[in-house]
Amino acid sequence: MRRRRIDWDEEIKKTERIRWKGLRFSIAAFGLAAFWIFGVSRMGRKDISLTPITVLLFFVGAGTLLFIMLMRRKQK
Repeated sequence: MRRRRIDWDEEIKKTERIRWKGLRFSIAAFGLAAFWIFGVSRMGRKDISLTPITVLLFFVGAGTLLFIMLMRRKQK
């Protein structure tokens, strides 16, 4: 049986598309979790302090943006 020739450029493109799709899902999940946390804190419960949560979300978001910028720089 004869093997089919593999187009490595096409395989790399597929892998990049899959990676970006996973990153988009991760960012969407992060956004949903942030909205959920803010929604729970606004439902009348005063035992959840927003300051540490806000700082945490800021740093996670900044780290995500830094990761995206470094990935784009690496591609060029």
